[in-house]
Amino acid sequence: MSINTLARVFTPHDNIVFTANDFRQTLRIVVAGVMALSLSSFYNVQYGVFFVVYPIMLLSLVPVFNRHVAKQFIFSAAINCVEMVLIIGWLSQWPLIMTGVVFALYVMRFRFMSKGPLFLFGSMGVVCQSTMLNFMSYPTNDWHTLLFSNMEASVLAVCLSALMHYLLSDVEPRGRPPLIEKDAARVRHESLLSGTVATLNFVVFQMCDLSDSLSALMAGILILFPMSYRGAVLSSIWRVVGVVLGCLYILVVQLVLYDHSSHMLLMMPLIALGFAFSARLHVMEKVGAGVGFSCITTLGIMFGQNMHPDKDLVFSDLYRISSVTVSLLITLTMVFLVHLILNRFAATRYVVEQSK
Repeated sequence: MSINTLARVFTPHDNIVFTANDFRQTLRIVVAGVMALSLSSFYNVQYGVFFVVYPIMLLSLVPVFNRHVAKQFIFSAAINCVEMVLIIGWLSQWPLIMTGVVFALYVMRFRFMSKGPLFLFGSMGVVCQSTMLNFMSYPTNDWHTLLFSNMEASVLAVCLSALMHYLLSDVEPRGRPPLIEKDAARVRHESLLSGTVATLNFVVFQMCDLSDSLSALMAGILILFPMSYRGAVLSSIWRVVGVVLGCLYILVVQLVLYDHSSHMLLMMPLIALGFAFSARLHVMEKVGAGVGFSCITTLGIMFGQNMHPDKDLVFSDLYRISSVTVSLLITLTMVFLVHLILNRFAATRYVVEQSK
């Protein structure tokens, strides 16, 4: 079966543009996701969610691969591991100081994202920091395994991305994304808004026993990526829709296979099908972290974290929908309040100039 024949399966309708490059990116996401999930399941790694989600995020958010992308991804994970050892291992006995350091790191990383050239370094740092702070704050988790899993998953993501871009390279060269001109006040507003809300999320998850709510934590963090109130509202809507679609598909897979869900040969084709349609939706939206991205990360987190022999995904599926919805409502409320406070000062005022 030729690649052109496969492309017809993903042929869009109406006026939606789905180019040859989009089709290649869809294949890269699907193949890398299935390979990462197969490896993590075969070796039964403890933190399989890292091994599955990192390649999906890298190939979804960055449609190109080069040395600059690889260095940002690897260095972000390495620096984050060192920071987490210092924060949790040394500063945990002083909660106020630890919270201040976490806030400073969040603001710094969101500032990188707001500036643009180091967006991947900042975004992956935010994801790693949030996830590892949540895991390392519970004494039952082994730090060594967590730190090594994070680094191994980062290296695996870069290697898979390089391999996919070599085997399934773009048909046409991609243009550079347009630069967004931002004044200093807007950069300060975006970094302080996102850093403050991310820190408040960290405090909530530290004060409450939410060790099983990784999905809710990540949902609250990912909607901060637009770094504005209006962007967070849109992102939260996309996130909820994507989570619901992903969870419904997981329920269908669970019901179809029933007692045979522990058989990898039966699960993988269905998982690949879910990855394929989610990735297709993502590349056609062209909005970054939209519905398709939310759906495919939902599949990656659920299968990467919960797909073990005799593991029932139904309860985890329903719990994810409810916890993500509550997390997004609380996060949006905090974003709105912080947005109002920051806009009271000229130095941190977010103003979008209207086109004439």
